[in-house]
Amino acid sequence: MCYRPHQYCQHHSCSSKGTLLGETSFSDTSPVPRSTGQKDISTQDNHIYNTIQPPIICNTIQSIHPKVEHDIQQLVSKTEDKKRHDDLLSLLHRFHIIFDTTKHNIANTPINHVINTLPHSPPAQRPYPQPNTEESMYKICQEFLKAGLISESHSPYAAPALLVKKSDGKDRLVIDYKKLNLVTIKDSSPLPNMEDTIQKLGRGYKYFSKLDLKSGFYQIPIKEEDKEKTAFITSFGHYQFNVLPMGLRNSPPTFQKMMTNTLKSCRDFSLVYLDDIIVYSNSYEQHLNHLEKVFTALRNKNITLNPPKCELAVEKINYLGHTITYNKVTPVEDKIISILEMKEPKTLTQANKFIGALSWYRKFIPKFATLAAPIHAVTNLTKAHRRNFKWKAAQTKAFNDLKQLLISQPLFLNFPVENKPMILTTDASGIGIGGVLQQEINGQRQNLYYHSQLMTPCERRYSTIEKEALAIYKCITRMRPFLLGRSIIIMTDHCPLCNLMKKNVRNLRVDRIATLIQEYNIEQVIHIK
Repeated sequence: MCYRPHQYCQHHSCSSKGTLLGETSFSDTSPVPRSTGQKDISTQDNHIYNTIQPPIICNTIQSIHPKVEHDIQQLVSKTEDKKRHDDLLSLLHRFHIIFDTTKHNIANTPINHVINTLPHSPPAQRPYPQPNTEESMYKICQEFLKAGLISESHSPYAAPALLVKKSDGKDRLVIDYKKLNLVTIKDSSPLPNMEDTIQKLGRGYKYFSKLDLKSGFYQIPIKEEDKEKTAFITSFGHYQFNVLPMGLRNSPPTFQKMMTNTLKSCRDFSLVYLDDIIVYSNSYEQHLNHLEKVFTALRNKNITLNPPKCELAVEKINYLGHTITYNKVTPVEDKIISILEMKEPKTLTQANKFIGALSWYRKFIPKFATLAAPIHAVTNLTKAHRRNFKWKAAQTKAFNDLKQLLISQPLFLNFPVENKPMILTTDASGIGIGGVLQQEINGQRQNLYYHSQLMTPCERRYSTIEKEALAIYKCITRMRPFLLGRSIIIMTDHCPLCNLMKKNVRNLRVDRIATLIQEYNIEQVIHIK
């Protein structure tokens, strides 16, 4: 028998061959062995309990950090069936180490990131002046030094560092690697075929789990000889990365290789697409067995998951822009959520906005003009006659029919074609931004994704170049699964952005956006008139 008293009083367990005994009443134990194969256990209340002594299969005393226990409880909270809940909880407790985000881990993997470059002089720049964020940057660098993510450097390379705000309001360290990326030789290793991946998941599997890595790039080591190329400079020091930083060219192929290698023994029931892992099974019991094998592979490589972004043992899951259930794959509605969430118009302005939002799709929807005719009939009004606007049953029917066509027609079932560049066309107006992602196949543009959103009051005060750059950034981050690791051509009607990825444009917001999207393989930024 093996007791695991936890210093945080989170989870007490006794593991024996063929059994799992939960025990929470002991705060102290004193075993007294007997020759009969039994032992007495005395507690602080002076009571003595006699138990049979089973064979020991575990002799490691471990404790679960309160945050890890909280994350694990959250992961199983949606499992309503008690037995399934307890079985899943037991599994997660056994592998709690891969859910421990309280410290940084570097993967124990044979796949190291390599930076192959053309002949060049090491690019060296001066640090960006950031007096308001220097203290925060210093604290982050000290944390990274302590965790072993970076080391002090004497490299001839020196890329400037800056801080950007994350969605939770915390600062994130970002390095401007534009000059290094320009001399880095492209890694053309292909990513998995998205269509094959999605179709495989729709072949009758009932249970799914989606696993996300915690700061995935920071878990990948860099080849020793190439660490100096990652060197960055601040106002208080010169450092270089021991792990893969955000923003380096060829990061996605390296990440894919590492994860494919890690889970090669689980390839019959798991799929890896960059930092997303999907586990799929026919039954719940089989799914727990599959999860155990995946967790074992991750633990063996010292890889950490990000619990808040994981989903375990569910029957419906969103993956790579699609909703997957038993024998069914449909496009995720958030591709067009801005249109689908539009309420039925009550004014001429609202009706015009709806028709305008659909303008991207008129060539893809059969008989669009006919279907939209009732709405056009009440929107073709001059300002002087806007009081004559009337929305009746015919307009309501057209409104609902057009919305339904957006999710039922095959225009959203196109998948990226390998070896063809992604074409992202973006635009910004006074109040909003939008973009459409396409590929040109046999002379025809095929739609892959559409995004639009209103700008915040603060963003509406941006200059024109800042709004156009914001449109590029928002669309790229929303379309990340389609774009990461693939060649991208950006089409914009704002000419000053054509050198966005080659040199600074001397606008702080725009240059910061360029730094944030440098991990994407943007081949060209083309001006369209």
